[in-house]
Amino acid sequence: TTYDRDWHFFETVFFVLIGVFGGVYGGLCIRFNLKVTALRKRYLANRVVQEVAVLAVLTTAIAYANRFTKQDMGELLGVLLQECKDANGVLCAPDRAREAIWALFWATVIRIGGTVLAYGCKVPCGIFVPSMAIGASFGRMLGAVAQEMHRAHPKWALFSQCAPDTPCITPATYAFLGAAAAMCGVTKVTVAVVVIMYELTGALNFIVPTMIVVMVARIIGDAIVEGGISEQLILLNGLPFLDEAEIEQINELSESSAHISVAAIMRPVDDAFVLPAVGLSLGDLMQLLADSARDGIRGFPVVDNLHDLRVVGYVLRDNIGRALGAISAERDQDTPVVFGAGTLESRRSLINLAELVNTSPVTVRPQLSAETTIEIFCKLGPRVILVTGEDGGHLLGLLTRKDVLRQIRTAHRDDDDGM
Repeated sequence: TTYDRDWHFFETVFFVLIGVFGGVYGGLCIRFNLKVTALRKRYLANRVVQEVAVLAVLTTAIAYANRFTKQDMGELLGVLLQECKDANGVLCAPDRAREAIWALFWATVIRIGGTVLAYGCKVPCGIFVPSMAIGASFGRMLGAVAQEMHRAHPKWALFSQCAPDTPCITPATYAFLGAAAAMCGVTKVTVAVVVIMYELTGALNFIVPTMIVVMVARIIGDAIVEGGISEQLILLNGLPFLDEAEIEQINELSESSAHISVAAIMRPVDDAFVLPAVGLSLGDLMQLLADSARDGIRGFPVVDNLHDLRVVGYVLRDNIGRALGAISAERDQDTPVVFGAGTLESRRSLINLAELVNTSPVTVRPQLSAETTIEIFCKLGPRVILVTGEDGGHLLGLLTRKDVLRQIRTAHRDDDDGM
């Protein structure tokens, strides 16, 4: 799609309105989707199929009633971004303009509701195309409204730049700008959105309007909620992600009067799940896996025994589960399980899971600064760092990215409360 007609300065008013819509849509979509996601995790975690079935039935029944929502979103974008070459069709016929405006309005409302409810459910879906369809529907609607205003009142001072007896407003360009605004509002991406929209249309003369709607959408969206929808879902789900802002924040905290050490933010060994290399039975291990799964534990330090706590290595819970899944039904619950080269006096068969153990985990001393620990997480990418004593072997605790993030956010909240 290419647009051969240029834009007029007075249209900046409508471009700003499109940007405002993109920012409001993005901010409210993020806020409400986070609430839906929290409810989904709390009440629907074990009803995935039922949730998807209900969503499919509801969205199909509601969307089919509107001519624009029952279309595939890719096809809809092609229709909305297409310039009118004649007066045929609901979008181009002047006598059907009111019908098109109301249909596009309800299409926008329906798609916003569907996106808020469906994004994050257990089916493959994204946020880019739905947001572009929402923005394009609103933009085309606003363009149709502006076009009808010009047709009804061509002598208004607002339209003084329009040449007589020639098309002055192109609603398809408003759909193009609406798609950019909505995508920016929900993702908080700016420059990349401008480049993407230019590559889609080749409309070099609309680079400036695209920049206007994107920047307005970003400003309005940030005023409602900081960060895009992906970042907010990362925070909601507690995923161990460290961005540049959080790294700078912990560096600032480390440089302040209250120096943060590993000992201050680590999880003590008494509060962690620890596996002895020898002495566990299959039944005990299966129970430990079930308990740790409820607490979201993804791995365990392995020690020689629970008294000396000499580090042997680190093992992932999923790896243990897969290994036991193939053999647990064939073994008695009292079968010994070992994670090292220990020997047992018993002549009974045992389960040796030593090959699952990472015998060279990343270890640090408790006096090490949190700033250095973050560099280790970012540059080496370990799942967990074990904290050992001065002798290098006695386990004192462990440190995950979640522990670091928790300390950053707690300190940040304390600073905000103290101001």
